[in-house]
Amino acid sequence: MKSTVKKPNSWLVRTLLGAALVVPVLVTKMSTAGFTRQELASHVEIDGINYGTFDMIEGLSEIPAAGSTSDNSVHKVTFRRDFVTDPSLYLWAKNVMHGRSDLKNVNVVMRDRDGEEVSRYVLRMCQPLSWTVEAANPALGGFHEKIDMAVQEIAVF
Repeated sequence: MKSTVKKPNSWLVRTLLGAALVVPVLVTKMSTAGFTRQELASHVEIDGINYGTFDMIEGLSEIPAAGSTSDNSVHKVTFRRDFVTDPSLYLWAKNVMHGRSDLKNVNVVMRDRDGEEVSRYVLRMCQPLSWTVEAANPALGGFHEKIDMAVQEIAVF
């Protein structure tokens, strides 16, 4: 007696196996509650001008909140970024350091991946202390920009 067991189509088996591996990944990526962490970007605005995104901001946690009792001390905040197309803070820093402009409030706006504002810090009565730029990779045209600012207080919105 001859056995008549049919062999499964190998193409169909490979397709089903591939779909079983890919579908869970696609569902996770498309889900709004996916397993990715929320990344925030720090945008700097002065007098309504958006100076773009900064990669690192140091010293915010040392600034006293607006309205708190403080010793009227000035705190240093450092902004760093690699930039190519965003406006530089050079002209603003130059004008303030040469007395052509008063102390300014600097807004640091935290935005999520979708561009929605998550929080806003207002650094009050800021004055630039130093500004530097250096070529990161001359062949690619990138630069490192760093600005140190004196800040008296901070408000969080």
